[in-house]
Amino acid sequence: MQSFTPMGIPMYRNLGGPGRSEIYCHLCGVSFNIARSRKADEPDTAEWDYNGERLPYEINWAECAEQGCSFAVLTERLSSIKIKYKRRDDPKYVPEEETMYEPYEYDSDYESGDIDDPQNDNGEENHEQDVDHQWYSEWCSTLLPLTPPREEPVRITGPAEKEHVISPVPENGEVPESSRWDPVEHIPGPTCRQVNAYSGRRISLEEMRGCRAVQCLINKKAAAGWGPDGFDQDWELSGDYFLSGVRDGMPSRGGGSPRLFPSRGGVTKPLVENINPHDYDTGPDLYGMPFHPRCFDIYSQFSYEEFPMFPRVGDVTDAQQELWFHTVGHEYLAANPDYIPKLPAILLATIKEDENFSPHNGAFDLSQVTERHAISVVPVQDSTDPFLSWPYDIQLMMVDFLRSRDIASLRLASRVFRQLPVSLWYRLLREELPWLWETWDENECDHTPSIWTTITANDIKETFSTRELYNEVLEEEYDKGELDPVVFDIMAPPWSPTVPHQIKLPRGKTNWYEVYSAITRNWDELKGLKNRRRIWKDVEEIIRHVKKYQG
Repeated sequence: MQSFTPMGIPMYRNLGGPGRSEIYCHLCGVSFNIARSRKADEPDTAEWDYNGERLPYEINWAECAEQGCSFAVLTERLSSIKIKYKRRDDPKYVPEEETMYEPYEYDSDYESGDIDDPQNDNGEENHEQDVDHQWYSEWCSTLLPLTPPREEPVRITGPAEKEHVISPVPENGEVPESSRWDPVEHIPGPTCRQVNAYSGRRISLEEMRGCRAVQCLINKKAAAGWGPDGFDQDWELSGDYFLSGVRDGMPSRGGGSPRLFPSRGGVTKPLVENINPHDYDTGPDLYGMPFHPRCFDIYSQFSYEEFPMFPRVGDVTDAQQELWFHTVGHEYLAANPDYIPKLPAILLATIKEDENFSPHNGAFDLSQVTERHAISVVPVQDSTDPFLSWPYDIQLMMVDFLRSRDIASLRLASRVFRQLPVSLWYRLLREELPWLWETWDENECDHTPSIWTTITANDIKETFSTRELYNEVLEEEYDKGELDPVVFDIMAPPWSPTVPHQIKLPRGKTNWYEVYSAITRNWDELKGLKNRRRIWKDVEEIIRHVKKYQG
């Protein structure tokens, strides 16, 4: 028998084949274990491997020598050196007592020990070592964070600090031997085609934000006393399912359950699958369904209106190997489809504040028609163009049945259609780009993106742990009574994940032709939008499956 996931999507038995060790996003089919190699001017936290580690992976250096790649030896990487040191921005930071008021050697209060006293030898030596060690620790803290965020970084605030030297890969491909203490990092060149990570030259860190985020849909029967926690959406309060916490990356199949944070409904390590590994029907509630939060949000938008065998674009199926293939040119698979860096500026530039603007205006500037073109115009009675005799409203009615490519051909074939109203491209956008929800009317869909689409697993873990630390320190300060929540909110780092403003283009004030043209012209730079289109098509197929099996 066939099992079904909570949304009615078929869960198929494991049929074997490539990629069988990985658990993918059930909605879009892309791996959670996306790797990235950084550009030379990015911090080393902008690079990670399949497991989210800051360690080197296998590289064909001989091939890289031909592709303009570089390498860097990260000597004594501090992520591997455990030094007990508190930063001065830590609420618990207190200078070491023995060094707070320690006089310098040439101060009047300084007393030198007897150099000939053998009893002082070991003590002085140990003390000097302790001081030297602390100075070294403080100096090290200025170079790299002592506990850098594992996996996808929380935030990047500037370029690399030049703690290491980046050198071109020699022609013979011979680079220093890599080790855990002195890892050799691969810096991709302009034409690098390594498939073990997406190149930072081809996709930015901002575009990839959230590409490793995992979230699951869990049945409340699996929860230990589920209850509202402030993160709830309306459907979670009234339904049988809820969204789990999040994590960065997914363990391979057989590698154990993923640990999610926060532990919503008491569920920390759920069973997660997108195949049925058993020979019997498991029912819809045994396994949590894994997905990217951003993919689930697109599903939510689509379903507002209405796996192995699941149809996917070839780019996805080609990459579903035992380890994800980061194919050059397919970086868009890891791009965030909700928050696309260059899209807002492109869309906002098409809004017209001019009082004379109207969607009924012509879309094209015909003022550049040359005298030669004017002379070549044939009188209507002598023209062989059959459309010249058609009434204008009939001409527009015919155009309303055509798609953009046909309209372009028609404009070349007949000068009658040289000018067309801006409003025509609104229809084309809605029909050909239904996933561009920025063009939807305000009252068409009341969907607000989930806060889970705006944060990564490391974001939420860092914020929670920092606020807990502040709470502990402030409670000690206010030991005479309960800590005033207002005081806490003022002093502690804020926890207010907000959804960025959602652009809605005003129908009567937008040049829809410019929207269509700008997106077409900048398509290669809008990787997140390309990924949104792909996921939208997958969701369409999911809805078709749901209707099929529910019918």
